[in-house]
Amino acid sequence: MSGAPLGDMAARPSDVTLQGGVRDGAEDVVGRHTPRVEQILSAATRLFNRHTFAGMTMEAIAAALEITPSTLHYHFPDKDTLVFRCHQRGLAMYARELEHAAVYDVDALEKVRRFIRHRLAPSRPRMIGFSDLGSLSPAYRRMVMAARQRNVDTLAGLIKAGVDAGEIATSDPYLCSVGVFSVLDWMPYWYSERDYYSRQGAADMLDDLLTYGMLRRDAEVPTWPSPPDLSMLFPDTSAGRRELKRDQLLQVATESFNTRGVAGTSMELLAGDAGVSRNAFYYHAKDKAALLYLCLERAFAHETSVAEAVIDAHLRPPITAATAAITEVQLHRAFHLLHASPYGPKCTFHNVNYLSPDAREAVMALNRAIESKNRGRYADCMDAGAYRKLDSFFMQQVGAGLRNHLPLWGSLTAGRDPITIADNHAELMLLGLKPR
Repeated sequence: MSGAPLGDMAARPSDVTLQGGVRDGAEDVVGRHTPRVEQILSAATRLFNRHTFAGMTMEAIAAALEITPSTLHYHFPDKDTLVFRCHQRGLAMYARELEHAAVYDVDALEKVRRFIRHRLAPSRPRMIGFSDLGSLSPAYRRMVMAARQRNVDTLAGLIKAGVDAGEIATSDPYLCSVGVFSVLDWMPYWYSERDYYSRQGAADMLDDLLTYGMLRRDAEVPTWPSPPDLSMLFPDTSAGRRELKRDQLLQVATESFNTRGVAGTSMELLAGDAGVSRNAFYYHAKDKAALLYLCLERAFAHETSVAEAVIDAHLRPPITAATAAITEVQLHRAFHLLHASPYGPKCTFHNVNYLSPDAREAVMALNRAIESKNRGRYADCMDAGAYRKLDSFFMQQVGAGLRNHLPLWGSLTAGRDPITIADNHAELMLLGLKPR
């Protein structure tokens, strides 16, 4: 991974403006701030999570903080710098929590569990959702990705030490680390203070799931079958020319939203990517938000089709531990294959709050339908004695976290075989970190 880690900012002459981006209380190498800067970053993190980078302005952030825009600009010259500092703050929190967990005189599994529990503890500051990274300047983006890579490598080292000592079970410590971070990174997008669970309850359940997995502990682990065949989703040559062209345009737009973010995507850029005029996109969507909705709608339709096909093929009565596990593995494989297929890429869910209220509710309705089906499947598997008795909501969120990292952190697994990644993540979800 190219780029300097956060602690090396002063050593980058080309990034000297980053040094001057915060005028009082610039962060030291472990990410500490003055109280004023911390207050702003904490509030901005909450607002970016709720409204997205593209959906917030510096004026709106200042109003929410009850300060003047000039006061906010004194500390952070522009929104790009502010959101970068929110990312930097979150990544530094991860780094400190990893360092804190590693010093305990306990086995490696307990060190990993302490990191997870500490990150999710009710007293800990909220993490920013890592959305719209493509909207950051190249220098900022490099540093975010470098810090992210460093944290993944650090956790992978803890996991590998546990594997070597027989204290952790995983086929690939690095991919397992990516999986753990994917689950933790997903939490800002689903956790709610107004739902039936508490922050401590969520922390306990995620710790339990990542440690022991879903599959009943005394169940025999089956041999994974061949990957699923997704040819039923490839372009239909009988489809009309207009339908195929629309799908190709949405594919281009999805790729841009994933890599550039909403703020970095424009109709002009999309037209250049697709080799068409802007009117080709305006024909289908009146503006960028409407186009994002079409991309999300398309993604949900494809993911629903894939899930239904896999479940119908593998989870037939009577449900056993073997059929439940194989279904989960094949679902992870199918989503990874879908992302790289002619019907991909998988559209990141992270910018859904950029949509209009009506469009957002429509997308959330699609998401609730998928979640309901997944939770029903998990309930059936628990009733059949294949899975441990767990809360199906958290089972669903662990799975979503493992799947939704694909368009956001693809560089972390670049060059890796999609099936190998999918199998490792399914292994984490089914079997957990603790040896069986």
